[in-house]
Amino acid sequence: MVNIYLKNCKRAAVSVRIFLAIMIICLCMTFSACTLFGSIKDFFADKFSAEDEMSEVVDAAEAFFSLLMDKNYNEAYEYISSEDKLRGSPEDFSEEFINVTDIISININWVEIKSNIAMVGMDLTDCYDGEEEVYRDIEVSLIKEEDNSWKIVFWEKQKKQENIESNV
Repeated sequence: MVNIYLKNCKRAAVSVRIFLAIMIICLCMTFSACTLFGSIKDFFADKFSAEDEMSEVVDAAEAFFSLLMDKNYNEAYEYISSEDKLRGSPEDFSEEFINVTDIISININWVEIKSNIAMVGMDLTDCYDGEEEVYRDIEVSLIKEEDNSWKIVFWEKQKKQENIESNV
C-alpha cells in the first residue's frame, strides 16, 4: 500500500512539475508576444507618422517655391523660419531675387527628416534669356518651428559665411 502511495506521489510531483513548466513557457510566450506586438505597433505608427511629416515638409517646400515662381515674395517670406525673419525684412528677402533667373519648375526627389530638421533634395529648372537649365540635387533645409509647422531655412549659408568671417 505504501508502494502505491509513493508511486502516486511521484506521479503527482511529476504532473505538478510538468504543469509548472507549461505555465512558465506560456507566461514567457505571452510576455514576449506583448513585446513583439508592441514593437510591430510602434513600427507601423512611426512609419505612418514619418510619412505624414514627409508630406508636410514636401507641401511647405512646394508652396514656398510655387510662390517664388509667381514672384509673390511677400507670401513666400511667410514660409521662411522665424530665425531668418529676425535676420531680414520682407524687403531684404525680395531684394535677394532681383538678379535671380525665373524658376520654371521644381521636382522633389527625396526627403530626409531627423528630429526637427528636414532636408529636401530637388531638381530646379530655371529660365534665362529663353533658355532653360536644370540644376540637379539642390538641397533645401527646413526646420520645424514651435507651432509644428515646417519653415524654410533661407539665410543659412549667409550665416555660416558671416561666422567664418568673424572668426578670421
